[in-house]
Amino acid sequence: MIKVTAQGDWKKCGMLFKALSVKLYPAFQGRLYEDSKFVVEKMQGHIDRQDLDWIPLSDITVRLKQDEKIYVETGYLRDNIGVRKIKSSKSDVTYFIGASPWKTHPASGKKFSEIMAYMEYGTATQPGRPLIRPTYEEVKSQFKKEWKEYLQDLLKGGIHNV
Repeated sequence: MIKVTAQGDWKKCGMLFKALSVKLYPAFQGRLYEDSKFVVEKMQGHIDRQDLDWIPLSDITVRLKQDEKIYVETGYLRDNIGVRKIKSSKSDVTYFIGASPWKTHPASGKKFSEIMAYMEYGTATQPGRPLIRPTYEEVKSQFKKEWKEYLQDLLKGGIHNV
């Protein structure tokens, strides 16, 4: 256990943390990106396996699509879920997982992000079929555990392990 007191050279401590963050940032950024790709693969796996508790498509929709799979018509939705960096600085990075607001669904002409929102939350005429929220819930505790272990290993082994 680490004991912290209010005595000491706080300026030196601040410099140490700043130097540590410069060394750790690339490792954290890489790890976060890999975790984000893992979430995308999980989401695509759910689409492939159709294993989430989704309300089935209506008979009319199945006849029109000639398929009963949810999130699958041409494969565009599944194949275009992705990871993109939306913020980055010397000490901060944010990745977005999901549907790009700049891509347009070729068959409908609608923004990809709009279609994904309709699928996730539903509309007045279509029930929601959540993909993002259940996948997040599925991996959340795993990531908390893995990041805790990762940080503990770094603290035990020092910054030389990075």
